[in-house]
Amino acid sequence: MMRIPCVFNQCTIRQRLILLNFITVGLIFTLISIYTFQLVKLENEMVIMQQVDDLFNNILEVRRYEKNILLKLDKESAAKARQLLQELHVNLDELTLQFDEQPGNKLLLQINQHLDSYDEIFNRWSAIDDWVKDASGQKDSHLIRHQGQVLMDQAAVLVRHKREEISLGFKNVLFWLTFIPALIFVCGSILFLSQVKSILHRLASLQEATRELAAGAFSTIPVTGSPDEITSLITNFNEMVETLKQKQEELIQSKKMASIGTFSSGIAHEINNPLNNISLSTDTLIEEYDTMDHVEVKEILDDIMTQTDRASAIVRNLLDFSRAHALDMQLIFIDFVLHRTVSLIDNELRIHKIDLKKDIADMLPEVSGDLQQLQQVFLNLIINAEQAIGDNGVITVRARKTENGYIRTDISDTGPGIAQENMAEIFDPFFTTKEVGKGTGLGLAIVYGIIQKHGGHIEVASKLGEGTTFSVYLPVGVHAEVEGGVQE
Repeated sequence: MMRIPCVFNQCTIRQRLILLNFITVGLIFTLISIYTFQLVKLENEMVIMQQVDDLFNNILEVRRYEKNILLKLDKESAAKARQLLQELHVNLDELTLQFDEQPGNKLLLQINQHLDSYDEIFNRWSAIDDWVKDASGQKDSHLIRHQGQVLMDQAAVLVRHKREEISLGFKNVLFWLTFIPALIFVCGSILFLSQVKSILHRLASLQEATRELAAGAFSTIPVTGSPDEITSLITNFNEMVETLKQKQEELIQSKKMASIGTFSSGIAHEINNPLNNISLSTDTLIEEYDTMDHVEVKEILDDIMTQTDRASAIVRNLLDFSRAHALDMQLIFIDFVLHRTVSLIDNELRIHKIDLKKDIADMLPEVSGDLQQLQQVFLNLIINAEQAIGDNGVITVRARKTENGYIRTDISDTGPGIAQENMAEIFDPFFTTKEVGKGTGLGLAIVYGIIQKHGGHIEVASKLGEGTTFSVYLPVGVHAEVEGGVQE
């Protein structure tokens, strides 16, 4: 069985437009055919109406000759009346062939019967020489006038009937010329608007998703509607979003490694300190073991163990930070994340004579997040602050709970600040104000994406010559109390 596209199956916009063109041409051709048929039919009705008028006028003319005969006004009236009666029979025969509806045929039959009766009485009545004095003539005179009146009345009924038919024909033409096109236009408009609404709705969803993508939110669009060009575009967009999401994860991991390189000297120095302490303690223990008592030996061994744990913690934090992993959402305390992050870069800051101050409120509720991802956020912000300051400055880390259910963490620096013309672009991928080779422009873009995935947002405030503050807003965890910050 042949399948008709776009009628029983879904189709593309191009196929719909082609089908719409075919339907439009078909409707125009159909309407033209209907209009032509109606007008031709109306023209035929007008011709028949003319014949009916002629029939009625001929009957009136016969009645006039009838009056002339009665008043003896014209001796040739009888002959002219008989000639008209013959023409009336011919007219009736022609009209009978042209009438195709029951009421008209019935009227014609009745007129034909009365005309035959009138013709018979008229011939008998008009043949009497002294019909005025003759009783039979006087009787036929009354009959002929009565029969003529009946014949004229029926002809008048036929005229009215035919005029009503013509009036109805005009109304039909008017109906097809106005109502049907208007109905087609309304139905077509509804269908067109529904299609346009569907297309515009999906385009608006695509436009909104594009804006969100530009802002760092990798959200896909539900695929709905028929598989047309817009649906194909949305499908391709969703594939692009998934690819970009994967690339972002790769960039995050790459940025982690770049961040490790930035503070690697600090990490090396931080590890070297406990190793030096272990080395000195071991040398002391070896050289003076014989002269030491048990308590002194235990103190040195405890110090060696402490320094070993310190070095192990540094290495463990570094490995945890650099290791790629899937997003692992859990309830965590923001001060724990901040302390753990600062431990990675604290020595680097001391090398550059940067003082890091912490102002974290007590009893903050937990947030729902990935520890490593949030650690990446704060580490990037602190490194940016360090690079903005250079040497000799202050970085302040402040954390508070807001009234609308967020934990706000501010990373402030005393650096040179950010120019206002750059404020709108600092979160754009690959945008950087650093010298060529000293920045990729990915750090803040990655920070923005991670915070978006955690349901939060980030703000920045800066003044040239005074410094910059990045404010990270993370929603309070679902299992944390709104007041008091105590976990349920």
